[in-house]
Amino acid sequence: MRIGFIGLGIMGRGMVGNLLKAGHELIVYNRGTERMQPFVDRGAKAAASPAEVAAGSEITGVCVTDDAAVEAVLSGPEGLLEGLGPDGIVLDHSTISPEQTLRAARAAAERGAEWLDAPVTGGDRGAAAGTLTIMVGGSAAGFRRVQPYLQVIGKTLVHVGGSGKGQLVKLINNFIGGIALAAAAEGLTIGLRGGVPLETLMRVLTAGSADSVSLRLLAERLQSGDDRPGFSLANRLKDMDLALAAARALGACLPVGAVAAEMFRERAAAGEKDLDQTVLVRRYGGPEPGGSW
Repeated sequence: MRIGFIGLGIMGRGMVGNLLKAGHELIVYNRGTERMQPFVDRGAKAAASPAEVAAGSEITGVCVTDDAAVEAVLSGPEGLLEGLGPDGIVLDHSTISPEQTLRAARAAAERGAEWLDAPVTGGDRGAAAGTLTIMVGGSAAGFRRVQPYLQVIGKTLVHVGGSGKGQLVKLINNFIGGIALAAAAEGLTIGLRGGVPLETLMRVLTAGSADSVSLRLLAERLQSGDDRPGFSLANRLKDMDLALAAARALGACLPVGAVAAEMFRERAAAGEKDLDQTVLVRRYGGPEPGGSW
């Protein structure tokens, strides 16, 4: 299968690596061209634009940062739309607003193509291992058509509804995860300031109702002192804000999430937005960059 992929960041690199291992013919594009070279060395073709990717692919994957980046890929100079022909199909693995997804889907439909929102969860490790959870919005027929692609990069594949619903479910996932991370940071702070070793805390908390993926990730980062982003604070804040905006549009009030978002915003304003999201714990006087508890 001829597959195109746009966006070779932390998540995109893992997905493309698995597609290459599965023997697919790959054409890739990234604004920073140096990120393409490792995949060219493994047999992929480097494209000069998103339009070239779409023109040379049966399926095109996109994994970029935010609404603005997706719009630039779609409609910018030599954008994806220029190369997207009838019967083309695009899977957007970015985490963006449902509104931007609907705009992209309409633009693709005008060309006789289909845009599926297919955001992923599972982090950089899941991307590398091919075990991502992928929530897909769009037609059932489109979902069936892309199964050979999805089965290479993910383990749990769920068609969640029409266009935009994949993004809505992803925002819910990241919203709950953000609140859980804020709660874990506060809870661990109580124990650590009270003199209970982190290892002891985790033996108890991971065996009880406090357990969560966020708690485990936070403890791992505290032990290692590694602030390199698996999922950056900026991305967490972006997704919290998108979820809150979706809630407002639906007439829902989410006060706990609003407070958690402000906690992330505070650390971003302190100059830590490009570090891993777990630097949130510094709000409570945690370790300095590169340090551990």
